[in-house]
Amino acid sequence: MPESARRWKVAIVAAAALAFLCKVSLALTTYGTNDVYAWERFARWSAIFGSGLYSNDAAFNHPPSMIHVLAAIMWLTRKTGIFFPFWLRLPAIIADTAGLWVVWKIFSQRLDEPAVRWSLLLLAGSPVLILVSGFHGNTDPVVMFFVLLSVWATEDDKADWISGAALGAAMCVKVLPLIVLPVLFFYRPGWRRRIVFLGTAGAVMVVCWSPYLFRDPVSIVHQVFGYQSLYGHWGLTWIASHLTFFRDAWHDAFQNYGAFVVLAMIAIMAFIVNRRPWRPTLYAQTGMALFFFLTFSNGFGVQYLAWLTPWTVGVGMIAVTFFTLASGAFLLAVYNYWSGGFPWYLADSNYVGDFSGHIDYLLMLCWVSVSVLAWSAWNGSPKLPAVRTRILLAMAVIPAIVYPAWIQLARVDARRYPASEDHAALITLRAHEDALLSERYYKMGRYQDAVVAARTGVALDPGRVDVWNNLALACMRLGRWDEAANAAENAIRIAPDDEVANANLTQLMRH
Repeated sequence: MPESARRWKVAIVAAAALAFLCKVSLALTTYGTNDVYAWERFARWSAIFGSGLYSNDAAFNHPPSMIHVLAAIMWLTRKTGIFFPFWLRLPAIIADTAGLWVVWKIFSQRLDEPAVRWSLLLLAGSPVLILVSGFHGNTDPVVMFFVLLSVWATEDDKADWISGAALGAAMCVKVLPLIVLPVLFFYRPGWRRRIVFLGTAGAVMVVCWSPYLFRDPVSIVHQVFGYQSLYGHWGLTWIASHLTFFRDAWHDAFQNYGAFVVLAMIAIMAFIVNRRPWRPTLYAQTGMALFFFLTFSNGFGVQYLAWLTPWTVGVGMIAVTFFTLASGAFLLAVYNYWSGGFPWYLADSNYVGDFSGHIDYLLMLCWVSVSVLAWSAWNGSPKLPAVRTRILLAMAVIPAIVYPAWIQLARVDARRYPASEDHAALITLRAHEDALLSERYYKMGRYQDAVVAARTGVALDPGRVDVWNNLALACMRLGRWDEAANAAENAIRIAPDDEVANANLTQLMRH
């Protein structure tokens, strides 16, 4: 191996190792976003309800195979004493490292190209992956690893069933690989290979989704495939939401059907491109599909940016660098806003509210960088720009990205309350979820379980009116009138005007 190649390899491995340590440190010392406490609730409730989780929690829109994963994470939490958020984020951290290795293998014949080396270095130390995998707390990076594995297996001329199994594994984490399924399908010549590919993917899904798939197929299909992300928080939807002439009916149509139009366009382009004698590599086509989808997407979640990062190698360096800096600055600002400033612990968007309207400049800058990435992947060259161009662009980065991000982080969203409040907020959130669980039990006629759940909530936070209300209702059903009266009186003391509390007390007085 030439000395220069060895130095590049050392630099990329060092960047990956540093990024890995940053992610593990974040995962061990922070709780993450509200996605984490949602996953924690899913884990608890899936152990109670099984496939009934779909009918009891409308927020659970993940494949039923994740119920098995959640059981494993809960087991690790109990056995090790390390808190749930770490184990939830560890698979994504490992997936990033493994994904970098897969991309390295895909580009093994092009490692002498300077642009490929630089983009591999940016991928190894990607701020998007550090923040999403190490802090956010979701499964998107794991999905991308399995999609990368499927692409590599195809380009490496391995059997179609191997690629299909990898795609099936990705679909067992989230169904977002449907975006790139047309690309993987039409890239294969001949129907026999396509059928083997799809059949294997489907078989993996059926096995891993079992037995829950067969217990409540209607609810599962409805929630998993009917998921819609946030509208108006990104790109074209953000622009549309700020146009006064854009009618409500147009918003509804865009929100309900926009994704289907984009998916149809991806399928048509995949069909056309793969009929040509010369066509881009499968890796390039998959990246283009994801760049295109997020450019025109009708919904958004900040963790979606992790979909794009593994596919930036070999794209134009200006576009990749622009995306790396803009997306990193945007995510830093969003998480800092949700966290209430540094130091981070809990980033609760449900409490803090939308970042749209607060970080609009960095939001749109990030969207523009994704659009440039899509354009560059289609038309650009991966060659490094001239030295003068690099110097001018580096100078432009400070006023365009670095300074606005610094103002947002250090001045606008500096922490104004002690970090200890984050821990208190989590206790209140868990008490609220116990109240929800008590309510579910009550509706199912499991009154004793409803009492236990409500008591747990009261023990966590005796200042929540909903847990006292649920405790009163369940105790009345069991004929525990003294306990019900005590619960109703506590609810009235906390919230004298609460309708449920007053109704409970009235019913008890009649008794």
